[in-house]
Amino acid sequence: MKTIIKGQNYNFYIIADGIKFYIKALHSASLRFSFINNLNAVLSEFDISVDDKKVSESQWIILKRQSNLLFKKAVGFLSDVNSRNYIEKKLDEDRRCGEWENFQLKKRGKTK
Repeated sequence: MKTIIKGQNYNFYIIADGIKFYIKALHSASLRFSFINNLNAVLSEFDISVDDKKVSESQWIILKRQSNLLFKKAVGFLSDVNSRNYIEKKLDEDRRCGEWENFQLKKRGKTK
């Protein structure tokens, strides 16, 4: 499963591909991106403890059933305007600290 949720300053790509799950946030203006599963605000939405080993990973290998469940949860909280705005605020803080080193290339007027 894959979906894109467009926010005010970010596009969120939610991917649940079999046993792999991740959320990629792309900053629209700078085209910088990061995998945000381990962002504290996202972890709290998933109710994942700071002691969980997933905290150190930005893309997760998990059971397919769990991947599907997290996909639905991610779509839920990123579709909610208030929740998405809060996540975007936290992403802005993270990006200002220089944590976003990945750069998305643009081809033929579209982001690839």
